[in-house]
Parts: sequence; C-alpha cells; structure tokens
Amino acid sequence: MAKHQNNPDPAEVVIFFARARGGGAVVAESVRALADAVERTAQPRIPARVVRALPADANPDEKTLFDAPEEVNPANGDDEVAAIDGMLAPADSRKKRGEGSPKDRNTGILLVGDIDFVPAEKTPLKQLFADKGPRSDMDQTLVLCHFLQHTVGCPKFGPGHILSGFKHVGKPVPKDLKTTIRNMKKKAWLNFADIEDIRLTTEGENRVEHVLGRSAAEGGAQ
Repeated sequence: MAKHQNNPDPAEVVIFFARARGGGAVVAESVRALADAVERTAQPRIPARVVRALPADANPDEKTLFDAPEEVNPANGDDEVAAIDGMLAPADSRKKRGEGSPKDRNTGILLVGDIDFVPAEKTPLKQLFADKGPRSDMDQTLVLCHFLQHTVGCPKFGPGHILSGFKHVGKPVPKDLKTTIRNMKKKAWLNFADIEDIRLTTEGENRVEHVLGRSAAEGGAQ
C-alpha cells in the first residue's frame, strides 16, 4: 500500500495471504508453522486483525487462513489512503460530535424587500406580535405566517418572507429556520409541498386566533 505523502507520520499496514490444502492434519500443521513464523519475524506497527471469518460451509479440503482486504484503487490514490489513515488515527485525536466548525443553517435564505409590514387600515405586524405575545420560535413563526397569509395576502411565501418578518419585529431568528418550518408542518400547523409556498392549516389558524394572546387578555380583564 502506498504511503500518504502528506502525512508526516504515516501508518503502515502489513497484509499477507496464505492458503493450505489437504486433510485436517496437514492444515493444522500448516497453521502451527505459520503462527511460529509470524511470531518470530512479524513486528507490525498496528495490531493485526482478521478482515473476514471463514464461512461455516467452507470446503474442508481448501481453507483460506486469511482474507486480504481490497487493495487501494490507483484511480482514487490519495483519497483512499487518507481514509485509511483517518481510521488508524488515535481515538483521542478524532473530533467528537459537536466539536466541528459551526455552520449557519440560514445561509442562502434571502430577505424579501417588498413586504408591507404596516398596511393601511390593518393591524401592523409589530402590533400583532404585541397582541399575541408569541414566545417560542414556532409560535413567532406561526404569527408571521398568519400575517403574511391573512393580513398582507401573499399568494405564496417562504423562508425569505418569514426571515424578513423576524428582522422587522426585531426578534431573534431561529438558528435553523427551515427546520423550524418543517417541524411546524409535522405539528399540523403548516402545510406545504414546496417550502417556498407555505399555507396555514386550520389548526395553525386556530392557534393564532384563539390560543395565542388569550392568557394576556384574561389577565388584563381581571
């Protein structure tokens, strides 16, 4: 196997293949002789491992002692060597889940600049937020969707419209807006086949119109 030229401390793997043919006594003697030879001469840098066990229905007159793994494809070259080097790296040098570079899940969502968030003779978005008092990411997104669908009358809207609404009201944007929207579909608050064409369900509309803001209104009446 070719060594990885860019690795300052490359790993080395020794692979061998042996076959013995004959009766049980011959095979047993061959195994003992091979084991003695390996013990005397082999000094591998990494522990040897059996790649594939013998099948239960193997031919007793022809037994394979070790099966060698597939060789590195010359066409892939350094990519396959790098993959093997990664498997041989010490466990404490590998990155644990969550230790990789953070990603902005909202990259690629573009703001929509032609939305009228203060429509004439209708409730402005900021006033709707104040009346409904949504706290969670989903509830805030739901209020925005209700405004876009019923107050502004957008024929279709998607993550860009919702992102623009968050910016207008000055609320923190969910870290992964598209996932938040998809989770709302699972809760049956939103319905869409294309995430750029979102519609509220009856349950979603009822939550905005009859659930959100009710606690605040009842508290004020007392």
